[in-house]
Amino acid sequence: MTPVLTDCPSTRVTYPTSTPGTSVIAFHRPGALGTWDIVFFVLAGVAPMGVVVAVLSLSIALGDGPGVPGTYLVTGAVLALFAVGYVRMSRRVTSTGGFYTYAREGLGRVAGGAAAYLALIAYNAGSIGVFGSLAYFSHSVAGSFGVHLAWQWWAVLAFLLVSGLSYFEVSLSAKALALALVCEVTALLVFDVAVLLHDGFHGFSLQVFRPSVVFAGGFGVSLMLAFGSFVGFEATALYGEEARNPRRGVPRATYIALAAITGFYLVTMWAAITSYGVTHAKAAAAADPENFVFAAVARDVSGTMARAMAVLVVTSLFASFLAFHCNTARYHYALARDGLLPRLLTRTHRRHGSPVVAGGVQLALLAVVTTAFGLAHQDPYLGMGISLFGLGVLGIVVLQAVAAAAIVAYFLRHREGEPILAAMVAPALGGVGLVVGLVCMVWNYRVLAGGSLPVLNHLPWLLAVAAVIGGTVAFIRGRSPALSVPVLAREPQS
Repeated sequence: MTPVLTDCPSTRVTYPTSTPGTSVIAFHRPGALGTWDIVFFVLAGVAPMGVVVAVLSLSIALGDGPGVPGTYLVTGAVLALFAVGYVRMSRRVTSTGGFYTYAREGLGRVAGGAAAYLALIAYNAGSIGVFGSLAYFSHSVAGSFGVHLAWQWWAVLAFLLVSGLSYFEVSLSAKALALALVCEVTALLVFDVAVLLHDGFHGFSLQVFRPSVVFAGGFGVSLMLAFGSFVGFEATALYGEEARNPRRGVPRATYIALAAITGFYLVTMWAAITSYGVTHAKAAAAADPENFVFAAVARDVSGTMARAMAVLVVTSLFASFLAFHCNTARYHYALARDGLLPRLLTRTHRRHGSPVVAGGVQLALLAVVTTAFGLAHQDPYLGMGISLFGLGVLGIVVLQAVAAAAIVAYFLRHREGEPILAAMVAPALGGVGLVVGLVCMVWNYRVLAGGSLPVLNHLPWLLAVAAVIGGTVAFIRGRSPALSVPVLAREPQS
C-alpha cells in the first residue's frame, strides 16, 4: 500500500511559549502515548536483558569486579541529579528535538545546531550498533536450536519488522515494546529471587558498596559501561508532542524509568555476584564472559531458563533497536522541521501520524552502513555493533552534559518561581558527574568500541566534526532572514 503523506502537519497548532510569537507544529497524533507507553519505550530501548548478559560480565571482568553494583548506584545518582533539571525543563519546553531543543533554548542557536548534528551522529550510530548486535545474536541463538541462517538473513527480517511497526501509529510500537520488556524483566527477576532463596539475605554482601571496593582499580571502565547501560532513559522528552499530558507525563515517565533502571540493574548485578561469591565473581567473569550470566542462571534456576534467556536476549535487542529507530526518526523530523535538514523529512503519514519519511531515511542509512560493513567482511557484533554503539553512547552522554549546562543557563534567565535547587544546583551537579563519565569514556574508549579495526577507534572525531558543521549551519541560518526559521518550542499546557 502506498503511504499517504502530508507535510507535517496540515494544521498548525500554536501553544504559549516562553518566547513571544513562537509556535510549535505538532504531530498528527498528539495524545497517542500515555505515561506508561513512554516508560515502556525508554525501558525497552535500554535493553535490560542485553545489558545484563553483554555488559555485566565485561564490567566485572575489566572494571572494579564486585564493586559494579556500587558503580551503577553512583551512575544512577548522577543521572537522577541531571533528571531533576531535565524534567523541570520538559515542563517549559516540549519538542521532538529533545537535547537539541534544550541546547538551543538554553545556550543559543549555534549551540543548538551543534547539538542537533551531534545527535544525528549519536542516535544513528547507536541504532545501527544495536542492529548489528541483534543480527549477530539472532544468528548465534538460532544456531544453538539447530536453525542455521547467515546473520544477513536475520538482519533483513529485523529490518522488515521494524519498518512495519514504525510505519503505524506510535502506540503500536509501544505495545510491542511492552510485551518484550515484560518477558525479559520477568526472567531476570526469577533469577534474582532464585539467588535470594538459595543464599538468603545474608548472601547479598554489603561489601559491594564499600568505597574501597567501588573505587578500586578499574572503576573508570565500570563507570563508562554503566553510563552506556543507561543510554536511552533521556528519550522521554522526544515523545512530549505525542504524550496525552506532556507537562505531567514526561516528568513522571522520566523518574519512573530512571528509578526502574537503577533498581533493576543494581539488584540483578548484585544477585549475579552473589551467585559466584564476592571473591570469585571477577575471576569467573574474566574466564568466561559470554556465559557468565547463563551459567549462573543454569546453576540457580535451570538449564531451560538459561536457554529461554538466550532467546530473550534477542527480543531485548530487537526492542532496543525499535526504540532507537523511533527516537532517531524523531530527531530527523525535528531538525527538518527547524530547517536544519531537508523539509521533506517533516512529511508524516496522514492516518497514523508516524514520521515515515524521516524513519525511511534512517532505515536507508542503516542499510547502507550494514552493507558496507558486510562487504568489508566485518563481524556484525565486534566490527559494527560494539564500535558504532560505543560511538552512540559517547555522543549521547556528551548531549546529556550539554543539556545540563543548557538547563542551568535557561533557568538563570527564566527561573520564574522555580526552586533554585531543582532548576540549577541539581543539574549542575549532574553535569559535573557526566563530565567525569565522559573523561572515563574517552580514556577507555578502546574497550567500549571494541578496537577490531584501528580506524574504528578514531570514530569519536565524527562527533566533533558534526558539532562544528551543525554550529556553522545554525549560524548561517541565523544570519540570513530568508533562511531563518521560528523557534519551535513551547511551554506545554497543564
